[in-house]
Amino acid sequence: MELGSKSQPQKCDVTNSFCMDRLSDLPDEIIVSILSFLKLKEAARTSVLSRRWGHLWKFTTGSLDFDDSSLQYLRKKSFFKTLPGIDRDRYVGWVNHVLQLHQAYTIDGFKVCFPLKEECNKLDIDNWILFSLRKKVKRLSLDFDPIITGSARGHYTLPAQIPHGYSLNFLTNLSLSYVEVTGKVLTYVLSNCPYIEALHVEASNSLVKLKSSRPLLKLKHLEILRCFSLKTIEISAINLFSFKYFGDKIRLRLGDVPNLVDVSMDGLYAFDFVKKCCPISSYLSQLQTIVLKVYVEGFPKFPELRSLKKLTLIVTSYRAHSLLCCTSVLKASPILQKFTLEMIGLNNDLGKIEAQKAKCPHQCLKVLELIGFVGGTHDMELALDVLNNAVSLETIIIDTRLPFVENTRDPMTKLAALTRARQLETTLPPRIKMVIV
Repeated sequence: MELGSKSQPQKCDVTNSFCMDRLSDLPDEIIVSILSFLKLKEAARTSVLSRRWGHLWKFTTGSLDFDDSSLQYLRKKSFFKTLPGIDRDRYVGWVNHVLQLHQAYTIDGFKVCFPLKEECNKLDIDNWILFSLRKKVKRLSLDFDPIITGSARGHYTLPAQIPHGYSLNFLTNLSLSYVEVTGKVLTYVLSNCPYIEALHVEASNSLVKLKSSRPLLKLKHLEILRCFSLKTIEISAINLFSFKYFGDKIRLRLGDVPNLVDVSMDGLYAFDFVKKCCPISSYLSQLQTIVLKVYVEGFPKFPELRSLKKLTLIVTSYRAHSLLCCTSVLKASPILQKFTLEMIGLNNDLGKIEAQKAKCPHQCLKVLELIGFVGGTHDMELALDVLNNAVSLETIIIDTRLPFVENTRDPMTKLAALTRARQLETTLPPRIKMVIV
C-alpha cells in the first residue's frame, strides 16, 4: 500500500471470510438473535456456512412463515389444479419437518398459507396450532384460500376449544382466511386473548354473529371480509384504530371509538357510511384514511371530511358518462394529501377533451394515483381536472394494470394506455413528477 493511500472499507456479507470470522466470534445467543430477524428460509440457509451454524437457526424466535414462493406464484396464475397432488404433501412435509427441528421456547409469529383441506390435513393443522401456542406465539395466521382449486368446500374448521395446558394469553394478532369459525368459537377465543390487538377474519361461512363477552381494550385493528352469513358485529373496543368491512349490510355496534382514524368499506354499506346511515358515520369528521368501493352511477355526496389525508375510491364505471363526480370529494376534504382511484370497467375510447378552468382550487393535494388507467376520455378528463385544481400537486402515479388482477390486460390496450400516459406527461408543469407503471 502506498503511503497516504486510504484503504477501502471491506464489504461485509456472508461470503466474506473476514466478516465470517468476526461473526463466528460472537456468542451463540447473539447470532441466534440476529438470525431471528431473517425470514425462515434465509435463516435456514446459513446452516451451510459451518458445522456450528448448522443448528443455530433452529433456536430462532422470529416468525415461522411457511410461504413457498414458487407454489404461490403458480397459485396466483391459477395453474395449481394442473399440478400433481404431491405438492400439497410436500408443503405439509416441509412444515412438519421444520417444526420437528425447531427448539426455541418462543416464537413471535406463525403463518401457513396454502389451500389445505380439512378432510386431508386436519390433524396436521391442529398440531401446528398447538405447536404455535406451546411456543407462546404472538401473531398467528392461517390462510387456506382455495382459489387454486376453485372449490369453497373443505375449509378447515377452528376447534371449539384448546386442550388443557395450552394458553392464548400471548396472542396479539390473529388472522383467519378461509377458515370456518363460528361466533361462539370466536367469542371463546377473544375472551381468552387479553392482549389481542388485531383480528382478521375472511371468507368464513360459519360466522353469523361476532360478539365479545367483555371489552377488548387492546384491540386496534379489526377486519371482517366476505363473511356473507354474518348478521351482527357487537363488540366494545375503545382503542380501535382501524376498521375494515367488506360484505352485506349487518347490525354493527362498536361502542365508543374515539381513536378510530382508518376505515375501509364496500358495497351498500359504503353508501350508508357516507350518507351517515351507519353507526360509525358519526366519526367521519375524525377519519384520516378512508377506502370505499362505490359505483359511479348514484355517486354519493360526501359530507365534510375535515381530517381526511388519504382517500381511495374503488369505482366501477361500466355505464358511466364521466368520472368527474369523483372529484367532488376534493371539495369535501380540505386537507386531503393523497387521492387514489382504482377504476374498473373503463372504456379506452378517446374523444375530444376541452380543458376546464380551475373551479375549486385544492391547496393540500400532493399525490394523485390512477390505477386501471386506460387513457380514455373518462380517466384523461379526470386527470386534467385534478391537474387544474390541485395547486400543490407533486406526483401523479399512472398504473395501467387492472386492479386486483395481475397481467390480464391485453398488450395492445396496455400499449395504448402507456402511450396516452406519456402524452399526458408532456403537458405537466416542471414541479409535477409522473410515475408510469
